[in-house]
Amino acid sequence: MRLPQLSMTQTYAKLGIDVQKPVQEIQQPQAELNMRQEAAILDIRQEQGELYIDTSEAQANIDLRGPLRRTADYADFGNRRAMEAIGQISYEGDRLAAIENKGNPLADIAYEESGIYEGKEIIAAGSIIGDGIEIRYEAKKPIIEVQVRGMRIDPEIKKAVHNYTRGKVEAYLLQKNSLQINVVGTRVDTGL
Repeated sequence: MRLPQLSMTQTYAKLGIDVQKPVQEIQQPQAELNMRQEAAILDIRQEQGELYIDTSEAQANIDLRGPLRRTADYADFGNRRAMEAIGQISYEGDRLAAIENKGNPLADIAYEESGIYEGKEIIAAGSIIGDGIEIRYEAKKPIIEVQVRGMRIDPEIKKAVHNYTRGKVEAYLLQKNSLQINVVGTRVDTGL
């Protein structure tokens, strides 16, 4: 007689896990460097120049002279004429002294003094108007002042943009555990 046997079949539980990883996003916007250069101040001043006009010689040319100037001019004129006369007399004396050279210096001198001589300038051409005016201008140096102004920097730092998505972990039962017990054998004596 065969004894009955128990047959046990077991299955283990299986767990399933779904994992969604967390996502972290960090963005750092670029800072703005607000730079401004203040314009320099340029100050240029030009002082008025000085204009000098001297008409004393022009006035003397049209005979508008003061007594001191007139006396000095006459003395200078007389001195020049005296020197010219001395020079002319000396020249003529030298010519007359050379009478032995078989020339006729007396006739030559008389001809030159007559005014008919072509080499003598009788009329002096020219204008005295405007002569003797001295104009002088003295420009003053410009005064240049530069005021350098500073640079202005206003940085704007921006906050970081932080996005965080939380992760998830989900566990579930993929397979249940079980235990099956079966009696194996042809007969079972229940009378025992």
